[in-house]
Amino acid sequence: MAATANPVYANVAFLTIPEFETLPVSEQAVLKDRAEARVKAALAGVPASERVVLDANDGLALVIFGDSARALDVAQALRGDDPRLNVGLNYGPLALTSRGNDARVFGDGLTAAAAAARFATPQKLLATQDFLRALEAAAPQRAADLTNAGEFTDTRIRQHSLFTPDPARALRRRRRAILTAASGVAAILLLGVFARLATPLLFPPSPAVVTLAIKPRGEIFVDGVSKGRSPPLTKVEVPAGRHVITIRNPGSPPLELTLRLKAGEETTVTHTFGPATRREQKADFWRDLKKKFGGS
Repeated sequence: MAATANPVYANVAFLTIPEFETLPVSEQAVLKDRAEARVKAALAGVPASERVVLDANDGLALVIFGDSARALDVAQALRGDDPRLNVGLNYGPLALTSRGNDARVFGDGLTAAAAAARFATPQKLLATQDFLRALEAAAPQRAADLTNAGEFTDTRIRQHSLFTPDPARALRRRRRAILTAASGVAAILLLGVFARLATPLLFPPSPAVVTLAIKPRGEIFVDGVSKGRSPPLTKVEVPAGRHVITIRNPGSPPLELTLRLKAGEETTVTHTFGPATRREQKADFWRDLKKKFGGS
């Protein structure tokens, strides 16, 4: 009982060996073996259930189910640098008795792929317009790499619009992809730098607070800059970081402290100066009096 053929749409890569009929039988066998080895290598990543390998008089035909972009990758890998293989690609209807290497396959999908292979050259694989449409649906960016190769007429006076991968277009696409990725990385880095620079401006950290408990009194300096007398000064706000606090009282050695403060940190400086001599008190009295009346 004959096996029933099931209709299906699939990708077909047809391989032909140029001038195969004119070659000696021994050379035909060598070239056929070489083509089969290349097919085996190109299909290594394609599950057996997703492809069928068919023998042809002057080459081989591959039926690849599913993604047309994968079929294009396989076709390009088949060509490689072998000067004795022409490759045609098509996407179209087929009739299969089963999925497997023992399947019987026929239909327009196979015929159109064979016609494309007849017009192809070892340097240029050709794809049909139906394959281009399928590739546009599956991988628009890859389809943009194909350029019009022209109109071809077969022996049955049928016209074929064929397309071929343009290496220059593919290179530009890869460069654009790399540039886009690099631009994205640069934008992320710049955003991070901007965030680090802008955060202190938009959200300034809380100052550190130094509480003063000085007796009887002292003039307060922060990093060499006078902040006033304590008392009445009881608190000084400073930015986070390292600061030198100096407190001076006439007649007594100055107190000098180095503080490393965090944002929002509070610390207390307590110090009592010894009593001044009578002479120092008198000098201090006259200095205060001069300042009160605008003297120097």
